[in-house]
Amino acid sequence: MSNQHLEIVPSNITSTGKLSYKNGQPTIQLLIGAQERSIVPGSIRLCGEFTVMLNNTIIPLESDKVRMNERLGVHSVIDTLSVFSQQSGQTIETINHHNRMMSSYLSVTQSLGDFSSSAYETSLRFPNYTAQERGVVTNTQGANASGGDSPNSFCIPLVCGLFLGEEPIPLSNDWGVGGLLVEIQLAPDRNVLFSGDATDTKLLDAFYELSNVRLICEVTRPEPDQLSRLMSQTTNTFTYNSISSYYNTVNSRNAVLNFNLGLKSVLGAFMNVVPASHINSFKNDGLATLGFSNSTGESAAIEQLTFTRAGERFPLEYNIDTLHRDATTAENSTADPQVIRNYMNAVMGFAKIDRTSVDASTFRAIGYGTDSTFSGAKDIARGGSSFGLGVSYDNISDQGVDFSGVPFGLQTTIGLTTDNPNSIFLFVHSRQTVVSSGGSIQVLR
Repeated sequence: MSNQHLEIVPSNITSTGKLSYKNGQPTIQLLIGAQERSIVPGSIRLCGEFTVMLNNTIIPLESDKVRMNERLGVHSVIDTLSVFSQQSGQTIETINHHNRMMSSYLSVTQSLGDFSSSAYETSLRFPNYTAQERGVVTNTQGANASGGDSPNSFCIPLVCGLFLGEEPIPLSNDWGVGGLLVEIQLAPDRNVLFSGDATDTKLLDAFYELSNVRLICEVTRPEPDQLSRLMSQTTNTFTYNSISSYYNTVNSRNAVLNFNLGLKSVLGAFMNVVPASHINSFKNDGLATLGFSNSTGESAAIEQLTFTRAGERFPLEYNIDTLHRDATTAENSTADPQVIRNYMNAVMGFAKIDRTSVDASTFRAIGYGTDSTFSGAKDIARGGSSFGLGVSYDNISDQGVDFSGVPFGLQTTIGLTTDNPNSIFLFVHSRQTVVSSGGSIQVLR
């Protein structure tokens, strides 16, 4: 086999070479053309330069208190990640709310030491919001009033089931997907940036900008005899773990949620929570994973949790009664080891996790506070609160559970005492298969 490095610029790049949500360029389209090669698993990266602006000429000063989520860094700008067959236009995978999915993924799979390493600084991520603000948002090395011309460089993996699979992704028109179109929808500025002083009206014009964007990956060409064998087959298949996303809200003490997944081989489901009022609000971090909260900013502890399939308890044949129910005492609120274990196991198989920033102190559903001092969750290193819920299915055969005709359900008792809608972002792992035949492809979900 022979390997080759590819570097691809967006097909819809502007004359300025800059992309931003505010200035009407919220979409990045990247074409990986059809060829007799396959993408090496895990090699796809999105690279470029990132700058935060208050207007078209300057970046914020530290006194301006413009901030962004420290756990996510530049991952926060990806609202939707979609992958299509270039040849047929068939959707292979789409993840809505991609940045919120990464909030769970990164906290479960990476440690405080990881956040402090150079490898993670390439994602523009730092251990706490102060370091994030000084190192990225107000970085005076960037395009600012002092005349600098070196914005923050980044290079991040594009995380989705297809790109993180163990099998090479065949690009051929005859025995593969017929090339790929990778499309990224950028997140609104007010869901990427937030302020510790939302009363300062000049800060409301803050926005981020990407430049010199490109996709890099590695492709490999089969040996001649293997290529001949692939070309001679009438049908070729490859399987991958896809990630699907769903959304709902909770606004009552006894919540019953049902999601029609339409998926046949479900491996696990995990979710994170944030007050609905925080989304696209410059006053708050809309990408934080705080847990359920009352309108006062106080946490609403989970007292009981049940996962269901078709209305019946599954895969756990019992209700999870949390060990700590004292919502008035922060250190005792929902730090239940069974809830933590099930959540982590749903994001990534528990036995595969060799480092994490999730523990009893970061997992608690901590109140977000009501002032501009970022009390509560924001005082925690490791990117703040890392609360989430989840459950894993079929860890033995890895074939999944059929939810194609029955709903996935969540029933929970929460300490909600005020009218304060809480948004739930649900992400589901499932096995999917791409079948290519006669120049056409089909995705079996």
